[in-house]
Amino acid sequence: MTKVLKQTLKCAKCGKESSQLLVFSVNYSLGTKESNDQLLTHLQKCPHCGYEAIDISKDNKR
Repeated sequence: MTKVLKQTLKCAKCGKESSQLLVFSVNYSLGTKESNDQLLTHLQKCPHCGYEAIDISKDNKR
């Protein structure tokens, strides 16, 4: 089962809140391969400072 929801998160870089997409799981038997790949590689982006990460509420050094 594909499990995705929106949640308000606080950015680890600038401390401002924004609504973000959270991807918990992707079911490849549903949807297209392209849309499922996009969900798996989705990065959240802070609209205030531009910080991108799998989870912007954590300071993930890449």
